[in-house]
Amino acid sequence: MRNFPSSVVTRYAAVIGLALMAGAMGLTALSAQTLLSPVRRVNDRVITAYDLDQRMRFMEALNAGGADMRAEALQRLTEEAVQRDYAQRRNLRANRDEIREGMAEFASRAELSADELVSALGEVGVDRATFEGFVEAGLLWRRLVGQELPALVAVSDADVARARDTAAILGRQRVLLSEIFLPTDPQFAEPVAEIIGMIRAARSIAEFSEIAREFSLAGTREQGGRLPDWVALENLPGPIASQLRDARAGQIIGPLELGGAIAFFQLRAIESTRDIPADRVQLSYRRLLLPGGRSEANLALVAQMRGQVDSCAGLGPFARGLPEAALVEREALMREIAPSDAVELARLDRGEISANTTEGDNLVVLMLCARELQFDERPSDNRIRNMVFEQRLSAMADLRLQELVADAEIVDF
Repeated sequence: MRNFPSSVVTRYAAVIGLALMAGAMGLTALSAQTLLSPVRRVNDRVITAYDLDQRMRFMEALNAGGADMRAEALQRLTEEAVQRDYAQRRNLRANRDEIREGMAEFASRAELSADELVSALGEVGVDRATFEGFVEAGLLWRRLVGQELPALVAVSDADVARARDTAAILGRQRVLLSEIFLPTDPQFAEPVAEIIGMIRAARSIAEFSEIAREFSLAGTREQGGRLPDWVALENLPGPIASQLRDARAGQIIGPLELGGAIAFFQLRAIESTRDIPADRVQLSYRRLLLPGGRSEANLALVAQMRGQVDSCAGLGPFARGLPEAALVEREALMREIAPSDAVELARLDRGEISANTTEGDNLVVLMLCARELQFDERPSDNRIRNMVFEQRLSAMADLRLQELVADAEIVDF
């Protein structure tokens, strides 16, 4: 067997366990008749057992297969069949030079020439025609996508702003939380103490939710205190994040004093993602103080805000008649924000509103304007716009391909 540089092994795993592959695939004893027998017909194109064998070997060589290699290979061959049919209806073809260039580009990702990759694939039983067919189908589909779909993709300034938010909230770890907020008012001290005892005694996520549904002041009460979206730990205040980072599912954090309320949080799930330093997440938000605390009038006003306001600029009219200091706009790193505000802002996306805490006799209304990651070199709007465009174009192409497959006549043998 040929020896390859470690860099090649890392990128394509083309030579890992190659000697075992033929036996593992269970294909060495297949007769020519069996290999040429049809497995699936897609419109007028037939996928044979040989085609399926080749694609499985190809995927294994590139370390691209999942748990069900056969199903994945057959699905990909089906997609390529409908791509070729669609290209044929549009009178599109790829010539030999274009296919050779595509093979060279694909091989270059592993720092190989096209001939070197063809040779490596040949050692595991993948013939050149299989590689060529794979490249040709990709070329045709990219050309179709490039001709027909870009005019359908639009990226607005608001989309660019939201994309910056998205980049900032993908933290190293994120959590699913449930919450309970209780009043700190002295007149409620006795029943609150009893409720706290019930919370501490809760032994399951369902029990915590029942208590939240019955007693919580937070807007998530009707959902049993469940926050529907994942929250990045980097968005939460340090003391809370540190406790959640080492917590297990079902564990309860609290009581915590947060802006005129006693807060409890329960961890429902935790997930690791990519690493982002917490000290580089910067928020821009508006803070409105409504006199009267959690009065029915204020809660009705907050409901009106949620229905009418979709950007921070729209919050201004709701401050009319209030002191100038009642509405402020702030910009700060997450670690610099008061914990009571930070917890609320952590759950919000751009343009969303929270009104779960109080400050003195005022209800605190928070609206997130932006959440961005501070870069050493901040990406330009054009770069972000191009990234969003490519993501949307890819998603639209995937949807179009699914539609073509759904419309195809597929018969299994």
